[in-house]
Amino acid sequence: MPVSLSVMHTFSITDLSPDQTRSETFLGGSVRVISHSGLHPTEGQLIEQLSHLPAPPASLLVAGNRTGAVALAANASYPGCAVTCHVFDIHHARAVLRNLSANGAGPVFLHDAFVAVPCDLPEAALTETAKRPFAPRVACTAQIPEGNYAAALFMATPGTMTGELVLDQIEDIHRHLVVGGVCVIACEAESGPLIKQIRTLFGNVSIISDKRGIFCAKALKTDQATRMRDFSATFPASLTNRETLSLCSLPGVFCHRRPDTGGLALAEVAARELRQGQRVLDMGCGCGLVGILLARAQPDVCVTFIDSHARAMEATRRNLASLGLENHTLLLSDTGTERTGFDLFAGNPPYYSDFKIATLFIDTARSALRPGGRCMLVAKSTRRLEETLRGRFGNVEVLSRRGYGVVQSVVR
Repeated sequence: MPVSLSVMHTFSITDLSPDQTRSETFLGGSVRVISHSGLHPTEGQLIEQLSHLPAPPASLLVAGNRTGAVALAANASYPGCAVTCHVFDIHHARAVLRNLSANGAGPVFLHDAFVAVPCDLPEAALTETAKRPFAPRVACTAQIPEGNYAAALFMATPGTMTGELVLDQIEDIHRHLVVGGVCVIACEAESGPLIKQIRTLFGNVSIISDKRGIFCAKALKTDQATRMRDFSATFPASLTNRETLSLCSLPGVFCHRRPDTGGLALAEVAARELRQGQRVLDMGCGCGLVGILLARAQPDVCVTFIDSHARAMEATRRNLASLGLENHTLLLSDTGTERTGFDLFAGNPPYYSDFKIATLFIDTARSALRPGGRCMLVAKSTRRLEETLRGRFGNVEVLSRRGYGVVQSVVR
């Protein structure tokens, strides 16, 4: 049943002044979105496909969307529909929550029960779903939240999602769709290989749009899948002259399927400074490689693992459980932590985004470490790290390991 075109819904997903924004209309003019520079073409495609769903869905899943524009359009087009917007990274969850709240949607926030989340999330977003049954849900979880979805809209972006993660999420979507449910996938890539995978899973697929390097496909779930693939991976990791541990990872987690060499270098240098009973902060933990190696080297240390990606938290949880490591904290955060009193900070930050993420790591270390605490960061090229750490801590030392530089400073 097509979306009603009788009412114009306008959504703004930017704080910029009108002369710095771009306005676009969709669904025959019934939806207008004001954004910084226009929606991604795959995002616009999914909004257009709302009018082609076979019936008003009772429940709708939106996956891969980072602005919330698709969820806003769906929430307005089908007021009685329970909309769930799923993302993996809490930084993207913040953007979706902010945009839904700013446009009056009043979202509910969901996260995995085994993680803590920052206390600065909007209070309204933490209200229980049961109290607001038709409020859109924003889920930052390792897997799609349990539910029987009548339809799913998936924005697959290979430039920011690995091929394995795209396929893993498509299988997860299939698992949660009701029989007869529809999945619409928009992607900016060569359609052949992905379409083949979708057809293998769903048994049918039709291309409903294919232009300008963007294709949109629709698949119908006709039956439950008899066999689902496991995209997780295990690999060995160890400190020098220590026991070898078997760690697992998941698609979407940094350095999936192998231990990161920089992380091993960082863990080996940090282990030399680790003392009994100390508190360790492992930021950007990925699958937990560094913190777990340190916790195994000193069983009575307490590690706080931080990452912004829900799948990193899930991989870390699995590894802690399989090794019998207890009394450690998992924090899903893109803003560091307000907790203090740590003895050792270990981090292997990404160095893109004009060094902003690396600066967040350094600022977190400076505020979280106790006097005498030690900050350790690893990089291939250390010049900028050295300059920044010297400015924050007043001292810096570089140790070479495995072709990397471990740059450390001490809180005086």
